[in-house]
Amino acid sequence: MKHPIFSKQGWPFALAAVLIILLTYFALVYSKANFAVNSDLDRLVKQEAPWKDNLVKTSQAFGDTDNTLVIVIAGEQRQQVQELTERLVQDFKAEPIFNDVFAPTSLDWFKQQSLWFLPDDEFTTFNANLAALMPHLQAVMQAEQLSHEAAAQQWLAQLNQAIEQNDQPAASLLIKALNQVAEKQQQTNAVPTIDWLAVLMPEPAAKVYQLITLQAQPQQNQKQPNRYIMQRAQQVIAPYSEQSELSIRITGQTALDFDEINDANQSVKLAGSMSLIGLVVVLGFGIRSLRIILASYSAVLVGLVWTLALGLWLVGSYNTISIVFLVMFIGLGVDFAIHFCLRLREEQAKYADNMKSLRAALRGTLSPLSLCALTSALGFLGFYPTAYTGLAELGIISAGGMFMGLLATFSVIPVFFWLFGYPSAKPSQTVKIQPDGQYWLVAHHKLVLSISAVIVAISAYGASQMSFDFSTLALKSKQSESVQTLEEIQSQGLTSSYQMMMLATSQQQATQWQQQLSQLSEVSNVVSINSFLPAQREQKSAQLANSLAQASIPPAAPSSWPQLQNQLAQSKTLSPQAQMALQHSSEQDFYQLLYQAAIKPIANMQHQLQQLQQAPAASIDTMPEELVRRYKNEQQLLVVAYPSGDMREVDQLDQFIKAVQAIAPNATGRPVAEQQVGKIIIQAFIQASSYSFGLICLVLLFALRHKRDVLLTFIPLLLAVLSTMAVAHWTGMALNMANIIVIPLIFGLGVDNGIHIVERFRSVASVRAFYQSSTPKAAILSSLTTMATFGSLLFAEHRGMYSIGFLLSIAIGFLLLYSLTVLPALLFSVKQHAK
Repeated sequence: MKHPIFSKQGWPFALAAVLIILLTYFALVYSKANFAVNSDLDRLVKQEAPWKDNLVKTSQAFGDTDNTLVIVIAGEQRQQVQELTERLVQDFKAEPIFNDVFAPTSLDWFKQQSLWFLPDDEFTTFNANLAALMPHLQAVMQAEQLSHEAAAQQWLAQLNQAIEQNDQPAASLLIKALNQVAEKQQQTNAVPTIDWLAVLMPEPAAKVYQLITLQAQPQQNQKQPNRYIMQRAQQVIAPYSEQSELSIRITGQTALDFDEINDANQSVKLAGSMSLIGLVVVLGFGIRSLRIILASYSAVLVGLVWTLALGLWLVGSYNTISIVFLVMFIGLGVDFAIHFCLRLREEQAKYADNMKSLRAALRGTLSPLSLCALTSALGFLGFYPTAYTGLAELGIISAGGMFMGLLATFSVIPVFFWLFGYPSAKPSQTVKIQPDGQYWLVAHHKLVLSISAVIVAISAYGASQMSFDFSTLALKSKQSESVQTLEEIQSQGLTSSYQMMMLATSQQQATQWQQQLSQLSEVSNVVSINSFLPAQREQKSAQLANSLAQASIPPAAPSSWPQLQNQLAQSKTLSPQAQMALQHSSEQDFYQLLYQAAIKPIANMQHQLQQLQQAPAASIDTMPEELVRRYKNEQQLLVVAYPSGDMREVDQLDQFIKAVQAIAPNATGRPVAEQQVGKIIIQAFIQASSYSFGLICLVLLFALRHKRDVLLTFIPLLLAVLSTMAVAHWTGMALNMANIIVIPLIFGLGVDNGIHIVERFRSVASVRAFYQSSTPKAAILSSLTTMATFGSLLFAEHRGMYSIGFLLSIAIGFLLLYSLTVLPALLFSVKQHAK
């Protein structure tokens, strides 16, 4: 039997099928070649104001922190952290992509001044260690004049004597050095050299941190410039991460942006998969027709591919906000399919011929679905005329997507049914229409309207308490390495992407600001060129000289080798490596190792300390250019204040900005940028809501036959907006840069149900007949599928997407409730008064 597609009526479907396949194929190819996601804050919002000029001026003078990577090395031992930092600095400098690599502690100048930079309590401990150890070392060096063996024997004798006399400071330092000898020999299989300055350094009370700051220009020849930078950085780190017991992590604005894009992409993939599964469940229970489900899926997937390509063509690339529409489209696109398919089933009960049913369904849904697509597009486009380009791009993509979804519905679904068969028609059932007076809504419509009035009052109060969170950090995943690392080092006062920078015109002003800012509770640390000028050097140098001049104590009587092994073993203070070396080495080998590794470097340690004392005092003129240019140029000095609070909390961010600018009014940085951008977004939100509301009203005035229906359609929308904002406030959710689109979107999406309900109510002229039509079921199913789609965003790691999913899920639920109760009650009430 000839397939219907080869019949005379089949050629339009065949042509449509070919066009659909070709268009989808080219859309996939185009999307694969051009897909990109951008998280640049400057691209998300138009920023033309004095504060922006001030930020640009500061960034140009002392470097743009938006292209910064920060490598964080942390561990329990200061020397290990320092050695790894120096190795990483050399490796990063060998990478051409990193045009600036900076770690202050790796500079020779800094090493020459390192003792003077120690905090007072640590310097006091270092000096006390030196004073406790020098008499014993002097005795060892006197024995060195006899022989290397005598020096080694005297070393061990001094250690044994210190243990017996309970000279804890000297004993612990000598044991620390002996342990390092054994540990280093085991690691290198060569004769190690003990760094006596490291031995004398106090044990850190907490983790030791070192930072390496990298500047890398995005590689525009790469499809994802930040990804390439991150990959190069991770490749440099990888060999050390696998071998070292120290932690090496990456943060900085480049890493934060990269992780945000990754989280956004992963969130879209997860949410998209979850929403498709949700659609199967909802459609399976709601429609129970495999053909309708498959046809709807086909239309949604084809429309999604078209929208993806169209969005790239219209705006060039997605951003971390606009990319969420790829998930939203699944729920919105399937709404068209549900209304069309259910109307087709309704028409199948009237016509025996499927083609007639299809034509009737097309006639019955083309106008309302097109109107829905238009109003939804206008809801999205509300941000287009505003300065919020991030949501303007989402609006453009979404508006195009609504018409792609409409086109896919009216092309893919008919072709699918023509190719694979129409859904089975349900037998026509004669429903006895009873008078409206016997129906529940008719009897209680005044109660419904009264309850609605109470809900308006309560919700309006809750909505009025809603706040706006302008922090972009609040949008990022708390689980990402860059965010966790940033919060950790920020709590230590080391650095932050949320630093405040200010330009002083004199050394005196920079010093004054630094002193004043250091007193603020909102500030954890303040850094300027003055921070690299150590204080009280002369006093500390005199203390060191006294400790170095400590007189030798009398030589101790050496023990025999077996006695020495036994005594030290019983002390229970040696490391396992040192115990092994002591037990398994011959006497001569152990003495030789001890001399080469620990005794010989003593003279070098004394020489180093003398050089530190004799070196010129640190001054701006003697600082290396690599350090100076970061904090001083010919006209200005840079002062940087780091926050002590949680920059996710907008109140703490506000307090930090106010406190710093009260001292330095020209202070700028990312906190100021986000605060000012937040003000722009609030203004854009008000404008977008007004535009969406006005344009949708205008469309409805022309589209709806009864002009008062425009007002009636908007009442459930107002209820939904107020209820959503109230619930969000009561659950601790704030409006942010991502979810602020929800409010204008409620008007665009919510009016769809209103149009369907008003049109059907007017056509059947009966409350009971309206509820017995396919429209309520279609509204319920389309709302449930939309909620399933938006609800899938609740699984997103990206907090901005999560907040969009949270608010839209609530909003769609309220829209469904009010559309199927309040709106019919209003329509019936108006109908009664019109009689």
